[in-house]
Amino acid sequence: MDASDGAAMILIGYWRETLPEGGNPGMPAQRAADYERLRQQGLRWPDPVKFVDGAGDEEARRRTTRHLEVGTLVNQYRGISRCRLCEKDNGSAEMTDGTYCWPEGLAHYVRQHDVRLPEAFLRHVEAAAGATRGLPTPMFDEFGMRDRNWPGPEFADQLWKPASLDHGQAYVEVDADWWSLHAD
Repeated sequence: MDASDGAAMILIGYWRETLPEGGNPGMPAQRAADYERLRQQGLRWPDPVKFVDGAGDEEARRRTTRHLEVGTLVNQYRGISRCRLCEKDNGSAEMTDGTYCWPEGLAHYVRQHDVRLPEAFLRHVEAAAGATRGLPTPMFDEFGMRDRNWPGPEFADQLWKPASLDHGQAYVEVDADWWSLHAD
């Protein structure tokens, strides 16, 4: 599945939070509508604690973390997200590889808290393992935000490129149902 073909990207790594009815005042309208749709269906985002699993393969975890860190920036938000497990600042953007879309800080959950992501995503990471070979390792600041100049123009052709709207923000159609099915 590739969003450039008009297919929806699959959300992964969005965690449960307590939200008032209708979302937060500064929440983008589309995100508030997604939350409301899930709420009406009786679904909630999953709790990251349920995904903590230190028994996984360390090399696979490293490849998964790398895949998450080198994703393409697709949306930038004004507020910093905090880790639901340790309260560390954890980025403010959404990343993608053209098939999945995730919060910038998802790699932190995998690396620091041994969060294991669903098998379908892990198979996707394994299948795409060579796609970003040769890219430099990105740098992250104290807020968990990746250097916005990464990877540089010499590597830009190796990353997925979202179609842009007139206002400059990438167009991303997302499928929230797949990830919400992993909730309790």
